[in-house]
Amino acid sequence: MIKRIFTAVLFILALAVAVLFTAMNPGEIELELGYTVLRVPLGLAFILAIALGWLLGILSAVPRLARLANERRRLRGELRKTPGATELAVPDERG
Repeated sequence: MIKRIFTAVLFILALAVAVLFTAMNPGEIELELGYTVLRVPLGLAFILAIALGWLLGILSAVPRLARLANERRRLRGELRKTPGATELAVPDERG
């Protein structure tokens, strides 16, 4: 519960900082994207850059998280096959 409240407060704080940054920097910049040039407000460019970095960071973690989940599944299976594993088994989150 506290984690959700902390996350919500952090999100609202980040949103407030983004709005404040956008209000304080009303200028526009040109983004050259290959064959096209876009004129966007500086604040929007800043927010998009942060969002894109966040998304790429999450996507770069997916392969490692998938490997860890696969290894965890394999180790749980091996533990179940071990004699006397019922006393040592860690409860599965699925029930």
